[in-house]
Amino acid sequence: MNKEHKKVRIGIMGGLICNENMGCVALTYSLMKMLEMIAHENNYEFSYTIFEYEYQKEKYIQLAKFLSIDVSRIDFAPIGFCYTECWKLIVKKAPMNIRMLRRIHSCDLVIDITQGDSFTDIYGRDRFLRLTVIKEIVVKMGIPLILGPQTYGPFLDEIVKMRAKGIIEKASNVISRDYESKEYIASFCNKTVKVTTDLAFGLPFDKVNRKNNKSILVGINPSGLLVSQKTEGTNLQTSLKVNYDEYIQRLIQILSQNSQYEIHLIPHVGDDAVKLFKDYPNVVCHEAFSTPVDAKNCIATMDVFIGSRMHATIGAFSAGVATIPVAYSRKFSGLYNNIGYPYVVDLTELTTQDALDKTLKLVEQYDCLQNKVSTCLKEVMEKHDTLKEILRDTLSEVVR
Repeated sequence: MNKEHKKVRIGIMGGLICNENMGCVALTYSLMKMLEMIAHENNYEFSYTIFEYEYQKEKYIQLAKFLSIDVSRIDFAPIGFCYTECWKLIVKKAPMNIRMLRRIHSCDLVIDITQGDSFTDIYGRDRFLRLTVIKEIVVKMGIPLILGPQTYGPFLDEIVKMRAKGIIEKASNVISRDYESKEYIASFCNKTVKVTTDLAFGLPFDKVNRKNNKSILVGINPSGLLVSQKTEGTNLQTSLKVNYDEYIQRLIQILSQNSQYEIHLIPHVGDDAVKLFKDYPNVVCHEAFSTPVDAKNCIATMDVFIGSRMHATIGAFSAGVATIPVAYSRKFSGLYNNIGYPYVVDLTELTTQDALDKTLKLVEQYDCLQNKVSTCLKEVMEKHDTLKEILRDTLSEVVR
């Protein structure tokens, strides 16, 4: 006779489903895939409450299909508006806030991944507060809070740093995806931090055989966050040394003039500024993707991938593609140094010409990069397995 499943309600915060950012959605897909594996192995039955900004029924159906579970096990809850700087909005959104509070109270534990890189104020203080107050509510309700693998900091404002410290100290478990974050937390907090790697490395994909073996397929992911005509409203507080538009334009121009390369412009957040660079000859432009698996399936067909979105590069790397991460913050170096992969083009340190020269040199050496990716992936998957063990052990403490 089969034992009865132990039923657990897990809240997921900072992991999105109904969003055009395929990186944030990939984190949710990967986390829930891992949780379902843990459930299957330990006779649990998890149901989930996803705290995010909007609800789209078809997106929840897509996720349930991906997980092979009934969509009724995935519930939506609004994030709400609870930070004190906007008290008028708190009053106006009272029904939404009440619904959020009830959903939090119904959870047995909460896992928060803060969209992978948003536990910081480099995207503005307002964004930090919206994503932090909800964590504070979890702690005040006495519900176990796991801070899942993510980047921590930097915190430019000391008040923000103290707010973050309070959450980190009260969390049941703190997991980082890089050692830089662990060391940064140690500079202002005594909390034990476990280091694994990014959840999205474990996102499944369909590996397809190349149809064209004559050309070297080069995928370029231009970021709508970095171009002068921004396609998203995120307020980035870090500065670049490069002229990003010029960097991408010259990169496409030089590579597209070489007959051995076939250039593909691949978005990862909506259209991701792809349309700004579509008029170059011999360039294939891809449309926005519906799911992170669709995005990864496309990226996996490339020989080399140059990405300004970190999770686009993670999709390439974990698919075994020669990967050139183009960094705008320390989250890139932290993640890739953590897995022994040094081929990062840092836009905050290099001039436009130096960044271009380095990128083109790495493209020429894509065979070497591909071999390094294969070697590093072994360590990545070991770290990924460690993450699964940490989550399993933490859940076993909650599920009695």
